[in-house]
Amino acid sequence: MNYKKIAFDVMGSDNGLIPAVDAAIKLLGEQKDLKIIFVGKEDLIKNALKNKKYNIEQVDFLDCKEIIEMTDGIIDIRRKKDSSMVKALELVRDGKADAITTGGATAPFIAGCIFIIKRLESIERPAFMPVIPTLIKDKVTLLLDVGANLESDPEDLEKFALMANAYSKSILKVKEPKIALLNIGEEPSKGTEVHKKTYELLKNNSQINFYGNIESRYVTSGFVDVVVTDGYTGNMTLKAAEGMAKNLLFEIKQAITKTLFRKLAALRLKKAFNEVKAKFDYKNHAGAIVLGVDKIAFKSHGSSDVISFYATLKMTYNAIKNDVISNLKTSLNIK
Repeated sequence: MNYKKIAFDVMGSDNGLIPAVDAAIKLLGEQKDLKIIFVGKEDLIKNALKNKKYNIEQVDFLDCKEIIEMTDGIIDIRRKKDSSMVKALELVRDGKADAITTGGATAPFIAGCIFIIKRLESIERPAFMPVIPTLIKDKVTLLLDVGANLESDPEDLEKFALMANAYSKSILKVKEPKIALLNIGEEPSKGTEVHKKTYELLKNNSQINFYGNIESRYVTSGFVDVVVTDGYTGNMTLKAAEGMAKNLLFEIKQAITKTLFRKLAALRLKKAFNEVKAKFDYKNHAGAIVLGVDKIAFKSHGSSDVISFYATLKMTYNAIKNDVISNLKTSLNIK
């Protein structure tokens, strides 16, 4: 069988490799044309796989002695040549895997994507782009950057918009994606000089259907298809939204289980509550693609559990299935 192959760096995340391994086994059971190459300390991985049911043909291993820790920096991607993150990136670079997924440290991962699998032509800075659920049924919003770069100049932000525009069209099948710039107000005069210059660039770019500025409270409204911002602001926006959703779901649960009468009434609405929880629980949307590099690369939260890793692996699989990089290159006129 011609397998779709994911190089899965299972070392370096906060919760150890057990959640990563369990998530991989779950997805392998669903996708028979998928092969996962577990990259890390082979003895620990095989021990975690004991008593698990899976097709041995869908699994491979690459043993590594080193780990990129959460405290490591950019330089460690060059120092730790036998780390699971470096080896997984090399598998993708060399065509032995179609994509990489990791829950490891952000800065070394971005550096590795740039140094090992390289950037797309004309792209100076890659960006992290997660998918954000919205209030509109079956509609999502793409948010970038959410942490690959702390600062971005107007030209970078324009490139982010172009990449997300291409992704939205080719992968999400949105005919004319509405693209907005995250700002403190909707007026063109709002924000820093970077915001003002970016506003003009996006407004005057004929390839972009520019909506204008958008405030963070409307990111999940479904008004737009893409929200562009720098990585510092985007990361805070994403985590604030995740925290709010988590707290709100907790409060709803507390409220409906407060009395016996409420519990009985809630049983009739259990399906509806579960649908809302599934839609807005950030664990179900935990993965972010690295846009701007020449191969498919996904980053999951460092604190990922089984649900989060499963969601990220599923997004990675779908990106391979939809030939994301080729579609991006075609849309951006990159050879």
